[in-house]
Amino acid sequence: MQIIHFDPGKDLKRLDAYLRERYLEHRNTISWLPQRLHDMVYRIGTQEAEEGLARSIDFIYMWEEDGDTVACILPDGGNIYVSIRDSFEYLFPSMVSFIEQNCLPLFEKLDDGSAKCWIMVSSQVGYMQKTLADLGYLKADVVEYVNCVYPLNTDPDIELPEGFSLFYDDDYPDEVKKWSALRLGFHTDWESPDYVSGMSIYNSRKNSPMFPDSFECVVADNTAAEWNDVCAYSFVYIDRETMTAFVEPVATREKYRRRGIGTAMMHGVIRKCREFGIDKCYVDAYGWRKDFYNSAGFSTEDIINFWCRTLK
Repeated sequence: MQIIHFDPGKDLKRLDAYLRERYLEHRNTISWLPQRLHDMVYRIGTQEAEEGLARSIDFIYMWEEDGDTVACILPDGGNIYVSIRDSFEYLFPSMVSFIEQNCLPLFEKLDDGSAKCWIMVSSQVGYMQKTLADLGYLKADVVEYVNCVYPLNTDPDIELPEGFSLFYDDDYPDEVKKWSALRLGFHTDWESPDYVSGMSIYNSRKNSPMFPDSFECVVADNTAAEWNDVCAYSFVYIDRETMTAFVEPVATREKYRRRGIGTAMMHGVIRKCREFGIDKCYVDAYGWRKDFYNSAGFSTEDIINFWCRTLK
């Protein structure tokens, strides 16, 4: 068994192939979608670097046997997701030990010098949860919801308030406004006509091999007199090999919330995915966002539990 420190330039295709294989075997998110990996490599990695954080992609590792990938760890900030091929479950305890020793820069540091190690586990993988409990990990109350929709089985209406329009990609060409609206959706205190955020983050995503098939969906306020009329934004990664879509990120600016605009945008995403012939479209959510996606036509497929242990 060989442990490979992931290099995006050399190893992306191999890790893509492993994640696709895992998805096609189970047809669910027992492992990450390849699209989530691409978002980590081409968007979040740039963002973490600009914010002076340890880059998650620098702590991706692959376990290989006879040249085949059989397991990997996939960090998402201070949280680590573990994926293991069926019949290689015995690797899990040693992988947890490896995480504790080799991913320390990602973990939350406490005043006494200790660190909190967080491991994410699908509720469908019982042996991982049992092992973590045996190793002294505690399951947190917070969970991540994996929601999905089958676009070919639905054709939702796009109902927007008067004065609003939905666009895809270059139908709305101002990339600065689109990306700034996304960031303002997460940081309402930054609302300012002088605010332009991270176009390098926006542009780095274009290096993903999935980018040519992927698309943006935005809603704009046609009556807005302010500098930015984009009120909701989403990006949709398309993977032709699995015929899946992954929507990340999604945001609606605070002043436009609770008016059906976000729901209309997600319906626009579903309809565009129908045109691509997509089998399943996925979103990840925390807390109240699960209900938002479910109300837009998605259903909860899986729950991701967070397990924590303090490392002295």
